Amino acid sequence: MVQEQGGVITGMNPSHYNASDPIVIFIIQVFLIVAVSRSLDLVLSKLLQPRVISEVLGGIILGPSVLGHIPGFTNAIFPQESIPQLTLIANIGLVLYLFLVGVELDPRMVLKQAKLSISISAVGMALPFGLGVAVSYGLYHINHPDVPVPFGTFLLFMGVAISITAFPVLARIITELKLTQTRVGSTALCAAVGDDITAWVLLALVVTIVNASNSLTALYVFLLAIAWGLILVFLVRPLLLKLIIKTNSHINGPTVPMMAFTLLLVLASAFVTDIIGVHAIFGAFMVGVIIPHSDGFALGITEKIEDLISILFLPVFFAISGLKTQIGLLNDGAAWGYVFLVIFVAMFGKVSGCTIVARAYGIPWREALTVGVFMSCKGLVELIVLNIGLNAKVIDPKIFAILVVMAIVTTCVTAPLAIFIGTDDLKQYKSRIPLLGKKSGKDEEKGGAYIPSTKSKNNILVVLNKVEYISPMMSLLRLLQPTQSDVSSRDSASVSSDEKIAIKHISDQEAITVHALRLMELGQRMSEIMKSHESAEIAHHDPIMNVFRIFGEQNIFNVESTLSIRAVNKFAEQVLHTAKQSSAELIIIPWTGTGSIAYDNPEDFYHPREYSDTNPQVAQYVQEVFNATENITVTAFIDRGLGMVPGGVPVTGRIEIKISMFVPFVAGADDREALSLVARFVESPYVEATVLRIIKSDEPTEYDSQLEPVPPAVKKDETNTPHRPPISATINPVSSNSIAVINYSTVDRIESNAADELHVNRYFGPRGSLKNNPRVKYSELKASTPMQTAVQHAKNLVGRKDLVIVGRGQRNVSYSHRDEWMEMIRHLGIGSNDIRKSLGEMAASMLSGGIQASVLVVQGKKEKRK
Repeated sequence: MVQEQGGVITGMNPSHYNASDPIVIFIIQVFLIVAVSRSLDLVLSKLLQPRVISEVLGGIILGPSVLGHIPGFTNAIFPQESIPQLTLIANIGLVLYLFLVGVELDPRMVLKQAKLSISISAVGMALPFGLGVAVSYGLYHINHPDVPVPFGTFLLFMGVAISITAFPVLARIITELKLTQTRVGSTALCAAVGDDITAWVLLALVVTIVNASNSLTALYVFLLAIAWGLILVFLVRPLLLKLIIKTNSHINGPTVPMMAFTLLLVLASAFVTDIIGVHAIFGAFMVGVIIPHSDGFALGITEKIEDLISILFLPVFFAISGLKTQIGLLNDGAAWGYVFLVIFVAMFGKVSGCTIVARAYGIPWREALTVGVFMSCKGLVELIVLNIGLNAKVIDPKIFAILVVMAIVTTCVTAPLAIFIGTDDLKQYKSRIPLLGKKSGKDEEKGGAYIPSTKSKNNILVVLNKVEYISPMMSLLRLLQPTQSDVSSRDSASVSSDEKIAIKHISDQEAITVHALRLMELGQRMSEIMKSHESAEIAHHDPIMNVFRIFGEQNIFNVESTLSIRAVNKFAEQVLHTAKQSSAELIIIPWTGTGSIAYDNPEDFYHPREYSDTNPQVAQYVQEVFNATENITVTAFIDRGLGMVPGGVPVTGRIEIKISMFVPFVAGADDREALSLVARFVESPYVEATVLRIIKSDEPTEYDSQLEPVPPAVKKDETNTPHRPPISATINPVSSNSIAVINYSTVDRIESNAADELHVNRYFGPRGSLKNNPRVKYSELKASTPMQTAVQHAKNLVGRKDLVIVGRGQRNVSYSHRDEWMEMIRHLGIGSNDIRKSLGEMAASMLSGGIQASVLVVQGKKEKRK
């Protein structure tokens, strides 16, 4: 029958299955499958559940167990005639996914801790396998497949199903919990590699026995599979290595011809293992295992195909599994008794076996128990095993449903149970899990997440997100501790007495320790998980971290570097966690403005940023760091060209650049902290500072200023100074419910003003430490427009190579600039208030007022109200 070309206009039913043109019903099916699974993932991911759980539950919801009860739903959306095409798509995706699983299984991981990982893997397989054999006796009597299978085959399958560990899902969980570089995480991952390989071999043996007509045939099939594996290792792999080198795919990533060759090899291997009587997925898996990991080829080939597999193919596979899962078959007490028994056996066998071996190797009980919990994770691999068993008619739909429930439960409890056990590396995640997030009385008394045991002004945490901030961070840190080499390279006659005194004072102190935190983005891709497993190797070769280490050596810094691969929405959490571990007293984070947080787009360096809006993700990240810290000083650094050499100046030898700093002091704890930070900067002989105290006046004064709108065009400055692109003052709306509440009570205002007076007198009173410093100028004035007055003075005092230091003024203040800020919005026509929420009113005024200098926004420690 020829389909009418009018489509729905002529009355065509889109959900009607047409065997000659099934694309319409296929699109409907895939859309529903992906939409349901992704919607569930939005909720379950917040409970630290891997995406596989959402996809399995999504398949069950779309199957006969839930939506299948709606009359006509299954026949309309998943008609029986369309199942073969869905199955074909699912099998293609399964073949490609098993290839990626093989790529991810790096045999070098096992060799790192060979004795320990092999021991845990062996006992962790043997004990649950034996318990699975015991349970299989009872399950065999309720198993009624279309074709009866021998008890020995069923016994072997149940042993594999109970004892398997899902390496891909486990790798994802351990990566999200930041345990890849810990003893617990590395031990579990190495042991899971051995588990996975052993399980696939045993499953291949089961499939061979089922498909063979007799024992001799089964032996031949298994030997042929081994022979094909040897051919891949000793003949195909050397050829693959030569082609990779010849095409430079190990340097620049896989080329198009290499991608074509590799995928053809995967399909050919899948074809061979299928026709000899095993399963197509085993051939794909073996090709993945032989892919070399020493260079970037394995990572590159994963990046090129993983998105299509994870977004399209795998959800279809889980939908097929859900359509086969009939929870309604578990309709009596005996069936549910077996469900609980299978869950207990699977958990107890894995946890106890792996825990005992880990403890025998000297791992503490709590860490050993966590390893055992991780090894009990089933996940996707279990679903693949069960589908193979159901298709091979080793198990019937009832046993399939029992084992699917077991797979879901064991995977769901893995992360929460590991967190509940509570090793030191996992305590920070308890608040993410319901019933585990309640603070104890002691925790509530502490009132914050960060209370370092030891503090020192010489401990500084610097966040290195992007390449463009290496140079300005170096310039900033060098001003915090000038070295003896700054003076030794110059003629002693040219060194002023002030510089000699300052250098001697600094050289007598302990060198500062810079904790460099390199943040890299972790997404949901398998390739990114592979990166996280090799973070130590990446950190060793990362150019940003290497440049910073060399900088520390040349400037007598103690540099301790850390690389963290995390999801972008966890960056702020990672900054606070690293600050706690390093006992840092000062955090410096870059404000990247229009760009991304952790990705360098080359186009960002060539387009003027005045025409772009600030990335709301950047604003949210910086705001979260500010609002979450309590007992630490946090700064946001907006670079415009700090300390850069003016254009046209010949670069010969050491160039001495004097940095002028301007500090507007109005009121509040953050302004006081900004003044204290300036006192540290002026210890450097290359720093001159101007501190302007602006006292708020209720009446207009002669010092009042009103800024004029800054022309949007990018102008070349008269000094021909090379500079980095400026940061836009206009940003998109950022949703946040954590903006600080300002207290306006009379008592608070009196206390704040008294604290301001004491702090100013500490530096500029009769005995103030900066009173007689010739490089520091201090003055006071009254103005009814303090922010605009500060901006106008900054324009007159500092240039592009200089620095303005301002307090954030979003908490611990008794006076707000909000009224003046709103007036500036109306007069200057600048953007929304959200930049104020991230950096504060004074910093927002500096950015929108047209100053060319870099800006350092300071937030002091949270003060406790009496």
